[in-house]
Amino acid sequence: MFEVLEKDLAGRIGILETKHGKIETPAIAPVINPAKNILPPSSIIEIGFPLLMTNAYIIKRHYEDLAVELGVHRILGVEKPVMTDSGAYQFMIYGKIEVTQEEILEFERAIGSDIGVILDLPTPPGISKDEALRRVEETLKRAEKAVSEKTDDMLLVGPIQGGVYIDLVEYSAKKLSKLDFDVYAIGGFTQLMEQYTFTSMVKAVVAAKQHLPPSKPLHLFGGGNPVMLPLAVALGVDLFDSASYALYAKDLRYMTSHGVLRFERLRELPCECPVCSKYSVEDLRDMPREELECKIALHNLYVLSREIKTIKQAIHEGWLWELLEEKAARQHSLMDALLQLRKYLNYLEKHHPITKHPVRGLNFSSVTSLWRPEIYRHLKRLYERYEAPVNKILLLLPETREKPYTRFGPIAFIYEIIKERNLSYHIVVYSPIFGIIPIELSEVYPLSQYNASRLLANDPEKIAFENLLQYLRFYSDRYKEVILVIDQELVRLSEEEISRLKLGVASLKVLNYPISSIKSKEHGVKFLKELSKLNVN
Repeated sequence: MFEVLEKDLAGRIGILETKHGKIETPAIAPVINPAKNILPPSSIIEIGFPLLMTNAYIIKRHYEDLAVELGVHRILGVEKPVMTDSGAYQFMIYGKIEVTQEEILEFERAIGSDIGVILDLPTPPGISKDEALRRVEETLKRAEKAVSEKTDDMLLVGPIQGGVYIDLVEYSAKKLSKLDFDVYAIGGFTQLMEQYTFTSMVKAVVAAKQHLPPSKPLHLFGGGNPVMLPLAVALGVDLFDSASYALYAKDLRYMTSHGVLRFERLRELPCECPVCSKYSVEDLRDMPREELECKIALHNLYVLSREIKTIKQAIHEGWLWELLEEKAARQHSLMDALLQLRKYLNYLEKHHPITKHPVRGLNFSSVTSLWRPEIYRHLKRLYERYEAPVNKILLLLPETREKPYTRFGPIAFIYEIIKERNLSYHIVVYSPIFGIIPIELSEVYPLSQYNASRLLANDPEKIAFENLLQYLRFYSDRYKEVILVIDQELVRLSEEEISRLKLGVASLKVLNYPISSIKSKEHGVKFLKELSKLNVN
């Protein structure tokens, strides 16, 4: 059973129930080498990881019948949930394995695995599309048989294959969605993620998620780079596994939230985990190589744990997008992925909650902030659900920093006078953030609950201008007159843009007026007198 508790973007905090306890997602399962691990599994659990992953195929080869007698939890020395892989990774590396689908699933159940993966055929980068299709079809055959023999003693994972061939990923997801797996998983991107190539992963996750049941969690095989975790969660990934903490340590690579550093280049330890708090760089350099690897592996685990906690807090408070921006500002490959994510705003908007409690204002600090699903949702609904009033004078005002416009700042003074005198104006605010905001909608969240950097007043994405055009095309025939007020201190429109607006509406009148200088009702009266000089009927 999987219960979703909170959402932000397509990211979720949820609870997955297993025989050995509940797993709060998003969660990452450190991969344990059952033959020889760099750290004891019990010490990994002590850090706070709710799930471990190990390889059933390796256990079978090393322990044979003893593994069934002991069980996977006694072998690892833990009583927390354990997920077992089937040997598909070994198949990917060596091209063959000495076990069948039926044998490995029966073995996973026999050793007491909480979550077991079927024996799929991975589709890593570099294989041909024909070979990828063959592996997808074979995986689907195995998946159908595995579900038909499914029991209640182990959660079953259905792997979605296809890799960089997104049409195959979509095909695989559609087919698997009809089978009753407890967890779905996406594979084939470990190598690309290690190389900081995240755009293909974005495409694949979205392609899969659009066809999978939302009531089931999604796992991403090999997602162990701390840089990409918020991105994957924002797309809808709930579970991860990775041996990165150990593999990076073997190569003396030191994880940080913004990337992986070479240990030999470190002058300071930019971390306060138990390892970095206790030792200096010089202390670590003086250690024997094997001990140093253990310390770096332990540090890497603390970094991964901290990243997951940060992501959960971001989902809880509604700032997962800001976390993506922070990461992308430090890593160009993530910026490329964020740009790719912009193409899937329709997908994000469907999953993103309308409001969260307590309500939190949004912050728009850079161009990437303008790609948020809240903007897409507002503009989509504006043209699907809104109807402009008839036979009024459309008064287009640039947005001011004070909000809501009906209660604070220059627009509030103008609005109050119009209501008192029952004047036939309909105020519509044009904004470089939300585009078009009719005054009667201005207090609807989040149209007044946001702050924006003055850097965005230049309308870098042409949000105000393009939506002025669209609004006038939709509704200008409903108004008696149209007046566009320009205050370049608030929202900047170029002469070319103003000319294009005039071409779109021949009767459009333009008034250059510093409405940011309106500080009282008297100033508002003066502004309305200037409007009257335009010979408005």
